[in-house]
Amino acid sequence: MSDLAASGKLEIGRVIKEIFDVIGRNLPTFLILAVLLTGVPTAIVYALQGDPGQVTSPTLFGARIWGAVGGGLVAAIFALILQCAIIYATVSDLNGRRPSVADSLSVGLRVFLPVLLIGILFVLAYLCGVVLLIVPGIMIAVAWCVAVPAYVIERPPLTQSFARSAALTRGNRWRIFGLFCLYILAFFVIALIVGLIASLTKIFTVGGLPFLTRVILSPLINVGSGLLGAVGAAVLYVELRRLKDGVGPEGLAAIFD
Repeated sequence: MSDLAASGKLEIGRVIKEIFDVIGRNLPTFLILAVLLTGVPTAIVYALQGDPGQVTSPTLFGARIWGAVGGGLVAAIFALILQCAIIYATVSDLNGRRPSVADSLSVGLRVFLPVLLIGILFVLAYLCGVVLLIVPGIMIAVAWCVAVPAYVIERPPLTQSFARSAALTRGNRWRIFGLFCLYILAFFVIALIVGLIASLTKIFTVGGLPFLTRVILSPLINVGSGLLGAVGAAVLYVELRRLKDGVGPEGLAAIFD
């Protein structure tokens, strides 16, 4: 076992480097998956909602609210499929294989329903934790952050995915929380830049280009954040397995054979 595994301490810099290395090696495949499963659904939802400033009646406003809720649920479902597909692709890459769009999408669809149940249980537990003064919700999110990769790779009984994630993250949760903070910071910086671009279009076009913001820029944010989050979860899971179990990625991808 390596010194890194023996120390049992997660290296944030190593995780970040691995995330961008994996993305760099598989950028075309990842972009196709992210655009197909996140960008396109999000763009469709925003396009169907139309411009909020043009709502002229309470009936139309209510229809758009319900449309936004339904569209959000559909987008969330596609985001879960993307997460599963990217987890497979990332572990395959770390195992020295070249993941394909078709294989990744097939795995994402195959494990989607169990992962959806995991996601529902996760959200319910998180909301209960937030009600208890926020901190317990954050603790739950950190402890269970690799429940989905644990299920996709190891296929334990559904509820045991949470126990497996808690065991893997134990001893490194402050470092994982630090990774979460960096991810959120990056997301806000990107959102700020997009907001600035949208503001500039309003200045230079006298009213702006709502289509540009809703149907192009906002979906691009979702593509980037979804891709980064999915690869990050998979890389984090692999690193935690390396630290806790002394198992490298070559021992993880065997489940896909």
